[in-house]
Parts: sequence; C-alpha cells; structure tokens
Amino acid sequence: MPSHMKAAVIRQFGTASVLQLEQVPCPLAGQDEVLVKVHAAGINPIDFKTRMGTGINRGWKDIRFPLILGWDISGIVVESRSPRFRPGDPVFSLARFPAIGGAYAEYAAVPAADLALKPQSLDHIHAAATPLAALTAWQALFDNAGLSSGQTVLIHAAAGGVGHLAVQLAKRAGATVIATASARNREFVLSLGADQFIDYSGTRFEEHVRDVDVVFHTIGADYRPRSWSVLRKGGWLVSITGQMPDDEPAKFGSKGKFVTVKPSGMQLEKIAGMIDEGSLRISVEQVYPIADIARAHEHVEQGRTRGKVVVSLDA
Repeated sequence: MPSHMKAAVIRQFGTASVLQLEQVPCPLAGQDEVLVKVHAAGINPIDFKTRMGTGINRGWKDIRFPLILGWDISGIVVESRSPRFRPGDPVFSLARFPAIGGAYAEYAAVPAADLALKPQSLDHIHAAATPLAALTAWQALFDNAGLSSGQTVLIHAAAGGVGHLAVQLAKRAGATVIATASARNREFVLSLGADQFIDYSGTRFEEHVRDVDVVFHTIGADYRPRSWSVLRKGGWLVSITGQMPDDEPAKFGSKGKFVTVKPSGMQLEKIAGMIDEGSLRISVEQVYPIADIARAHEHVEQGRTRGKVVVSLDA
C-alpha cells in the first residue's frame, strides 16, 4: 500500500474553486472496515451544498480542514478487517453518511455495514452513481411513506438522480406513477415507466393531479403547499428538501416527514439484485476525471442533470 494518495480536498468552504488535488496520507481501515481502491465517485447535490458550508456539515460537531468530501463510492477491496469482504471484491457504498465519506480519493476506508458487492452488470462509473440516490428513493418511498402496489405516487424532479430511480422503484412495486420534469425529459421519464408526465415549466401540476396516496417531494420547500393540495386525506408526503415543522402535516389532514438518507449495505444488496435482474437502470449524464472535479460540481449545481454525474479516479 502506498503511504500517500491523490485526493480532491477543500481547505475552506466556498465555490467549486476551493476543490484542489493534493497528495494526502492514505486512510487506515479500522475494525469492521475495509480499505477500498476507489475507481469512481458519484456527485450529488449534498456534495456541493456541503462544499459551500450549507449542507450536511451543519450537523457536524467538529470540522477539521482539509476535508475530503463525497459519499458515493465504487471500487475494489484491497484490505479487509471484516469477515464479510475479501481483497479483490468489487464493492459499492454510501460511505459513512452524514459523517465525512472521503470518496474523492484514490483510497477510502469504509465501514463494512455500509458496503455491498457491486452489481455484476454495472461498471464502476454506473455503480458509483447508484448508492445515495437509490437509497434515498427506497427509504423515502417504502421505509417512510409505505408505498405499496395499487397506490398512486407523485414524484417530482423525475429525471434527476433520485427521481429517475424513484420512478422505477415505485413502478416495480406496482404503483401508478405521476412524474414531473421539464419538457425535454418527457420521453426519458416515460421510458422509465411513468404512467403520466407533467411538464412543470408549462403547467401547474396541482391542476392535473388529485387524491394521490404519496407525494415524493424532491423540489424546493416553497412548493410543499402545492404538493400537500394533491394528497388524499391521510396520504403521505415525504420530503428530502427543507426541514418540515412537526405540525405541518396535520394542517393538511395528512402524514409527512423530512427524511435524510442512511447508509445500508443490506439495502444496497437488494438494489444490486434489482439492477442485475434488469428492473432498475442507472442513467449517467456525464463523467469527469478527478482533475476536473470542480467542473463536475458546477455541472450538478446547475440543477438540470438528467440522472447522475460521476467522477472517475482512473482517468
């Protein structure tokens, strides 16, 4: 093992320009952890928000620069201190979230509980695009909202990283899926299995939707009143954007919750199975070399990504 590695670090919060490539010490795997040679890292909105100082960092008690950001990892195990994995195993993970994940580096030490074997049908690029988005969709729709066969769900931003997987997971579960996205993404979203498409830029979704069982609210918190209005009484609104006051759901006669994704190797195993059986596909819009990680962040910041953006550590 080398003593040092290449990593994209930040030494202060700020614009994408604070991301710099440096040589830093390699991490060590602790008890029940594995050391992963990272081949690719996924970029998510929480990445650039944290880089700016307005993301998950607000919950950290101690911040010590330099920081290696990123949580979505795909790579190969090079050292294991867990009986679950062996050197040579191809793995993917949402690593340590909401603590520092260290994904933007050649090596990362990852808790074994956060890891699963990489889907055999995916390369590292597409595997790295999967964990945070797929786990967010899974946990929001099923663990929290309890979406089930025969129900109807409204999924916002259905062409995005989380949204395009949520559409597929909901459809696979037997739900009727109503999806919002921009007009340019119509055919893409319908190809994922959506039953109804609404161009949010050309129409107000609440004029075309009513009495749905679940709303997956992945857009700005200011839009929540409009989302509440389309729910049936007793329905569920699950949000991943903006904290929700405790009394808000009751005001609308429904149930609701703001949720934050949690790492789960066990759920990633199930997701890997769905991918390998062909019932879940991952869309990657663009791949950047690690040297261009600032550009990758700027790409995601634009808010118009179809699927995911990924950084390659091999380039």
